[in-house]
Amino acid sequence: MIDLLQPELTVEPRPTDPEAARYVRSYLVMRIFIGALGVVLPFMLVLSDGLAFDGDPFPHGSLSAYYYSGARELFVGALSAIGVFLFTYKVASSTLENTLSILAGFAVAAVAIFPTGPPPEGSDLTPLQDLLGESVVTTIHYVSAAVFIASLAVISFFFGVREGSRAPREGRRSPTFWRWYHWSWAATIVVALLWIAVTQIIGSPDKALLIGEAVAVWAFGASWLMKGFELDTLRGK
Repeated sequence: MIDLLQPELTVEPRPTDPEAARYVRSYLVMRIFIGALGVVLPFMLVLSDGLAFDGDPFPHGSLSAYYYSGARELFVGALSAIGVFLFTYKVASSTLENTLSILAGFAVAAVAIFPTGPPPEGSDLTPLQDLLGESVVTTIHYVSAAVFIASLAVISFFFGVREGSRAPREGRRSPTFWRWYHWSWAATIVVALLWIAVTQIIGSPDKALLIGEAVAVWAFGASWLMKGFELDTLRGK
Protein backbone atom coordinates (compact mmCIF):
# COMPACT_ATOMS: atom_id res chain seq x y z
CA MET A 1 0.00 0.00 0.00
CA ILE A 2 2.83 2.38 0.89
CA ASP A 3 4.29 1.89 -2.62
CA LEU A 4 1.23 3.63 -4.10
CA LEU A 5 2.32 6.82 -2.32
CA GLN A 6 6.04 6.50 -3.08
CA PRO A 7 7.20 8.95 -5.79
CA GLU A 8 9.66 8.04 -8.54
CA LEU A 9 12.69 10.28 -8.12
CA THR A 10 15.09 8.96 -10.78
CA VAL A 11 14.91 8.04 -14.46
CA GLU A 12 15.69 4.45 -15.43
CA PRO A 13 17.77 3.93 -18.61
CA ARG A 14 15.69 3.08 -21.65
CA PRO A 15 15.97 -0.59 -22.75
CA THR A 16 18.43 -1.42 -25.49
CA ASP A 17 16.63 -4.60 -26.55
CA PRO A 18 14.87 -3.75 -29.87
CA GLU A 19 11.64 -5.54 -28.93
CA ALA A 20 11.34 -3.78 -25.56
CA ALA A 21 12.34 -0.43 -27.09
CA ARG A 22 9.51 -0.76 -29.62
CA TYR A 23 6.96 -0.76 -26.80
CA VAL A 24 8.66 2.21 -25.14
CA ARG A 25 8.39 4.16 -28.39
CA SER A 26 4.66 3.43 -28.53
CA TYR A 27 4.37 4.65 -24.95
CA LEU A 28 6.23 7.87 -25.77
CA VAL A 29 4.11 8.51 -28.86
CA MET A 30 0.94 8.19 -26.77
CA ARG A 31 2.36 10.66 -24.26
CA ILE A 32 3.12 13.10 -27.10
CA PHE A 33 -0.39 12.65 -28.49
CA ILE A 34 -2.06 13.37 -25.14
CA GLY A 35 0.20 16.37 -24.55
CA ALA A 36 -0.60 17.76 -28.00
CA LEU A 37 -4.30 17.18 -27.38
CA GLY A 38 -4.08 19.20 -24.17
CA VAL A 39 -2.35 22.08 -25.96
CA VAL A 40 -4.85 22.31 -28.84
CA LEU A 41 -8.06 21.38 -26.96
CA PRO A 42 -9.05 24.93 -25.93
CA PHE A 43 -8.48 26.18 -29.48
CA MET A 44 -10.44 23.27 -30.95
CA LEU A 45 -13.44 23.86 -28.73
CA VAL A 46 -13.60 27.63 -29.14
CA LEU A 47 -12.90 27.74 -32.88
CA SER A 48 -14.97 24.72 -33.92
CA ASP A 49 -18.02 26.01 -32.06
CA GLY A 50 -17.58 29.55 -33.34
CA LEU A 51 -16.77 28.73 -36.96
CA ALA A 52 -18.70 25.53 -37.62
CA PHE A 53 -21.71 26.03 -35.38
CA ASP A 54 -21.97 29.84 -35.07
CA GLY A 55 -21.65 29.51 -31.32
CA ASP A 56 -23.46 32.05 -29.19
CA PRO A 57 -22.01 33.43 -27.00
CA PHE A 58 -18.54 33.43 -28.48
CA PRO A 59 -16.55 32.37 -26.62
CA HIS A 60 -18.42 30.56 -23.86
CA GLY A 61 -17.62 31.33 -20.25
CA SER A 62 -15.67 28.11 -19.62
CA LEU A 63 -14.35 25.05 -21.38
CA SER A 64 -16.95 22.99 -19.52
CA ALA A 65 -19.71 25.11 -21.05
CA TYR A 66 -18.86 23.66 -24.46
CA TYR A 67 -20.79 20.59 -23.36
CA TYR A 68 -23.87 22.62 -24.30
CA SER A 69 -22.48 23.72 -27.66
CA GLY A 70 -22.02 22.28 -31.12
CA ALA A 71 -18.60 21.09 -29.94
CA ARG A 72 -20.11 18.74 -27.32
CA GLU A 73 -18.90 15.55 -29.01
CA LEU A 74 -15.40 17.01 -29.36
CA PHE A 75 -15.38 18.01 -25.68
CA VAL A 76 -16.58 14.62 -24.42
CA GLY A 77 -14.41 12.63 -26.83
CA ALA A 78 -11.21 14.51 -26.04
CA LEU A 79 -11.68 14.25 -22.27
CA SER A 80 -12.53 10.56 -22.58
CA ALA A 81 -9.35 9.92 -24.60
CA ILE A 82 -7.26 11.74 -22.01
CA GLY A 83 -8.97 9.80 -19.21
CA VAL A 84 -8.33 6.39 -20.79
CA PHE A 85 -4.67 7.23 -21.37
CA LEU A 86 -4.12 8.54 -17.85
CA PHE A 87 -5.74 5.45 -16.36
CA THR A 88 -3.73 2.96 -18.41
CA TYR A 89 -0.33 4.46 -19.14
CA LYS A 90 1.31 3.38 -15.85
CA VAL A 91 -1.34 1.03 -14.54
CA ALA A 92 1.22 -1.75 -13.92
CA SER A 93 3.36 0.45 -11.64
CA SER A 94 2.88 0.88 -7.90
CA THR A 95 4.06 4.45 -7.42
CA LEU A 96 2.65 7.83 -6.48
CA GLU A 97 2.68 8.91 -10.13
CA ASN A 98 0.57 5.90 -11.09
CA THR A 99 -1.84 6.59 -8.23
CA LEU A 100 -2.23 10.22 -9.29
CA SER A 101 -2.53 9.26 -12.95
CA ILE A 102 -5.35 6.80 -12.24
CA LEU A 103 -7.05 9.39 -10.02
CA ALA A 104 -6.73 12.03 -12.74
CA GLY A 105 -8.07 9.58 -15.34
CA PHE A 106 -11.19 8.86 -13.31
CA ALA A 107 -11.60 12.55 -12.52
CA VAL A 108 -11.41 13.78 -16.11
CA ALA A 109 -13.84 11.03 -17.18
CA ALA A 110 -16.23 12.31 -14.50
CA VAL A 111 -15.84 15.85 -15.89
CA ALA A 112 -17.09 14.56 -19.24
CA ILE A 113 -19.89 12.39 -17.80
CA PHE A 114 -21.20 14.84 -15.18
CA PRO A 115 -21.68 18.17 -17.01
CA THR A 116 -21.55 21.61 -15.51
CA GLY A 117 -24.83 23.46 -15.01
CA PRO A 118 -26.79 24.64 -18.08
CA PRO A 119 -25.82 28.06 -19.50
CA PRO A 120 -27.77 31.21 -18.53
CA GLU A 121 -29.51 31.26 -21.89
CA GLY A 122 -31.09 27.94 -20.98
CA SER A 123 -30.83 24.32 -22.04
CA ASP A 124 -32.71 21.11 -21.33
CA LEU A 125 -31.39 19.06 -18.42
CA THR A 126 -29.67 15.81 -19.28
CA PRO A 127 -31.21 12.52 -18.07
CA LEU A 128 -28.39 12.28 -15.51
CA GLN A 129 -29.21 15.75 -14.17
CA ASP A 130 -32.88 14.79 -13.96
CA LEU A 131 -31.97 11.62 -12.08
CA LEU A 132 -29.45 12.99 -9.56
CA GLY A 133 -30.37 16.66 -9.52
CA GLU A 134 -28.65 19.51 -11.33
CA SER A 135 -26.77 20.76 -8.25
CA VAL A 136 -25.38 17.30 -7.41
CA VAL A 137 -24.13 16.75 -10.96
CA THR A 138 -22.59 20.23 -11.07
CA THR A 139 -20.81 19.66 -7.74
CA ILE A 140 -19.36 16.35 -8.97
CA HIS A 141 -18.22 18.13 -12.14
CA TYR A 142 -16.32 20.88 -10.33
CA VAL A 143 -14.78 18.60 -7.69
CA SER A 144 -13.63 16.21 -10.44
CA ALA A 145 -12.15 19.08 -12.46
CA ALA A 146 -10.21 20.32 -9.43
CA VAL A 147 -8.89 16.81 -8.66
CA PHE A 148 -7.89 16.32 -12.31
CA ILE A 149 -5.97 19.59 -12.57
CA ALA A 150 -4.32 19.30 -9.13
CA SER A 151 -3.18 15.73 -9.85
CA LEU A 152 -1.57 16.83 -13.10
CA ALA A 153 0.28 19.62 -11.30
CA VAL A 154 1.85 17.09 -8.91
CA ILE A 155 2.73 14.72 -11.77
CA SER A 156 4.42 17.55 -13.69
CA PHE A 157 6.35 18.47 -10.54
CA PHE A 158 7.77 14.94 -10.34
CA PHE A 159 8.51 15.03 -14.08
CA GLY A 160 10.87 17.87 -13.15
CA VAL A 161 12.36 15.96 -10.23
CA ARG A 162 13.20 12.98 -12.43
CA GLU A 163 14.43 14.97 -15.43
CA GLY A 164 16.72 16.90 -13.11
CA SER A 165 18.30 13.64 -11.96
CA ARG A 166 19.45 12.64 -15.46
CA ALA A 167 23.15 12.70 -16.27
CA PRO A 168 24.13 15.63 -18.51
CA ARG A 169 24.53 14.78 -22.19
CA GLU A 170 26.72 16.66 -24.63
CA GLY A 171 24.80 18.77 -27.13
CA ARG A 172 21.53 18.51 -25.17
CA ARG A 173 19.76 20.88 -22.84
CA SER A 174 20.87 20.39 -19.28
CA PRO A 175 18.91 18.40 -16.68
CA THR A 176 18.52 21.67 -14.78
CA PHE A 177 16.71 23.20 -17.75
CA TRP A 178 14.27 20.30 -17.93
CA ARG A 179 13.74 20.32 -14.17
CA TRP A 180 12.67 23.94 -14.27
CA TYR A 181 10.72 23.47 -17.50
CA HIS A 182 8.38 20.97 -15.86
CA TRP A 183 8.34 22.81 -12.54
CA SER A 184 7.31 26.00 -14.33
CA TRP A 185 4.31 24.26 -15.90
CA ALA A 186 3.41 22.66 -12.57
CA ALA A 187 3.49 26.13 -10.98
CA THR A 188 1.39 27.49 -13.85
CA ILE A 189 -1.28 24.88 -13.16
CA VAL A 190 -1.33 25.83 -9.46
CA VAL A 191 -1.60 29.54 -10.33
CA ALA A 192 -4.45 28.75 -12.75
CA LEU A 193 -6.29 26.90 -9.97
CA LEU A 194 -5.84 29.86 -7.61
CA TRP A 195 -6.99 32.24 -10.36
CA ILE A 196 -10.15 30.19 -10.85
CA ALA A 197 -10.87 30.07 -7.11
CA VAL A 198 -10.34 33.78 -6.53
CA THR A 199 -12.17 35.02 -9.61
CA GLN A 200 -15.16 32.78 -8.91
CA ILE A 201 -15.38 34.23 -5.39
CA ILE A 202 -15.21 37.86 -6.53
CA GLY A 203 -17.21 37.26 -9.71
CA SER A 204 -14.87 38.96 -12.17
CA PRO A 205 -13.34 39.47 -14.68
CA ASP A 206 -15.51 38.23 -17.52
CA LYS A 207 -14.43 34.85 -18.97
CA ALA A 208 -12.12 34.30 -15.99
CA LEU A 209 -13.10 30.64 -15.69
CA LEU A 210 -12.41 30.04 -19.39
CA ILE A 211 -8.99 31.68 -19.07
CA GLY A 212 -8.04 29.67 -15.99
CA GLU A 213 -9.18 26.35 -17.42
CA ALA A 214 -7.45 27.00 -20.73
CA VAL A 215 -4.14 27.94 -19.07
CA ALA A 216 -4.26 24.83 -16.85
CA VAL A 217 -4.91 22.55 -19.84
CA TRP A 218 -2.18 24.24 -21.91
CA ALA A 219 0.31 23.82 -19.05
CA PHE A 220 -0.57 20.13 -18.67
CA GLY A 221 -0.23 19.61 -22.42
CA ALA A 222 3.10 21.42 -22.69
CA SER A 223 4.64 19.41 -19.86
CA TRP A 224 3.47 16.04 -21.18
CA LEU A 225 4.24 16.87 -24.80
CA MET A 226 7.91 17.54 -24.13
CA LYS A 227 8.17 14.63 -21.69
CA GLY A 228 7.41 12.36 -24.63
CA PHE A 229 10.04 13.85 -26.95
CA GLU A 230 12.88 11.46 -26.18
CA LEU A 231 14.17 11.67 -29.72
CA ASP A 232 16.89 9.02 -29.47
CA THR A 233 14.36 6.43 -28.32
CA LEU A 234 11.70 7.56 -30.80
CA ARG A 235 14.20 7.21 -33.64
CA GLY A 236 15.21 3.76 -32.45
CA LYS A 237 18.71 4.83 -31.42
